[in-house]
Amino acid sequence: TAIIGVLIALSIIALVLSLVKIEDVTLPPTVKYGMVFDAGSSHTSLFVYEWDSDKENDTGVVSQTLSCDVQGQGISSYANNPLKAGDSLRECLDKALKVIPAAKQRDVAAYLGATAGMRLLREQNSSAADQVLAEVAKTMQKYPVAFKGARILTGEEEGAYGWITINYLLDSFTKYSPKAHTWVRPESASVLGALDLGGASTQISFMPEGSVINWNEASKFTLYGYNYNIYTHSYRCYGQNEMLKRLAKELIAVR
Repeated sequence: TAIIGVLIALSIIALVLSLVKIEDVTLPPTVKYGMVFDAGSSHTSLFVYEWDSDKENDTGVVSQTLSCDVQGQGISSYANNPLKAGDSLRECLDKALKVIPAAKQRDVAAYLGATAGMRLLREQNSSAADQVLAEVAKTMQKYPVAFKGARILTGEEEGAYGWITINYLLDSFTKYSPKAHTWVRPESASVLGALDLGGASTQISFMPEGSVINWNEASKFTLYGYNYNIYTHSYRCYGQNEMLKRLAKELIAVR
């Protein structure tokens, strides 16, 4: 009797399953956020980005949600008062949390990348540079975000990231096709080089036609399913502010 009961139960389950219409269910992509402080030599800016969790050929398609200029000069100017370097970021951090849903804030990856101003400070006074970064990190860690680090970028990193930004904005990597309703690689994509004139340094980045002589100045990226080899060179102290300082010295010497 027990065996017969089990068989009847299994038969009913099989019947129900056979009558249920089975459909593939695809969960909608979730929106993710990230924030980046660009700590230049003359000023610092905060950018908040958002993107769908679904990626196009393993690379995200992002859009800018917020841009906030930090009051005051770059964080390297706080060498004698590192505490103010961290405090200077609070206003923009508060604005960022207003545009990011509360439920997603603790998953927001937050970075700070410092460039030539801090590279110069590190050479002149490494202890002061470390203290400035420590105070910046301490401030960011007090906010409900996933803090990923505050560090000084190399000139090569700065140039390569700038190259990616320029070509991304020009749709050189990928472009949405309304006709195909998908992202495609432009057939006549012309990947450009980038010349970044900063406050304390200048970077030049491009795809070399031949082999790269100095691999310390080369970077490899895989973007939207394609590989790119980039050559970058950073000219320290050849940024706009540093050149103006040198010009002023020359003029004083002439007088």
